[in-house]
Amino acid sequence: MRYAVAFVLVAVLGAGWVMHERKSVLEDRLAKITTQLTVRHVKVHCQTFAGELVDVGAEMGSVQFTGDGVPTDTTDLKRPVCTALDRFHDDVTTGRVDCVVTGAACDRRAFQDVIALHTLAHEAWHLRGISNEAETECKSLQTTAQAAQLFGADPQRAAAIARYYASTYYPQMPTEYRTTQCGNGGPFDLRPADPNWP
Repeated sequence: MRYAVAFVLVAVLGAGWVMHERKSVLEDRLAKITTQLTVRHVKVHCQTFAGELVDVGAEMGSVQFTGDGVPTDTTDLKRPVCTALDRFHDDVTTGRVDCVVTGAACDRRAFQDVIALHTLAHEAWHLRGISNEAETECKSLQTTAQAAQLFGADPQRAAAIARYYASTYYPQMPTEYRTTQCGNGGPFDLRPADPNWP
């Protein structure tokens, strides 16, 4: 009996260690990509399995700001976001997200991939110091394609992913995440000379 309990304990500890190491590797990879998006060294923290079980919040990611409006160096991402980002390169390689290019109906997994990718782009703007949600969302619409390319999407797919998010998901966002100033040639346009949007 003692050997059975010891075996189970070792197996549980071993599985926990493997999960922790895999999470650390993913967080490091996401931090490198997010650092490129923010143009400063940042960290990414992925929600744990236990954290997901007790989580009741609706936000997919967050960045804390100090009292004087300075962002911390870390973004916290929900576990489903990290899971989707972890598989994104494979889903691009296998054509799973090609629905955004062809106009076919995207399945739930492809939709989750697009949302996760945009969430990372959104949190990157918070890490750059923008706390206003509407401005952050507008600017992240325009860098979602860049994020997709950093994960291995070619320019055509990356641009299609950004357009898909802008046309499918952005109009459904809560009002504090949307603004009439977000559009081609508007005040938040990062590339005013470029006629393509986003």
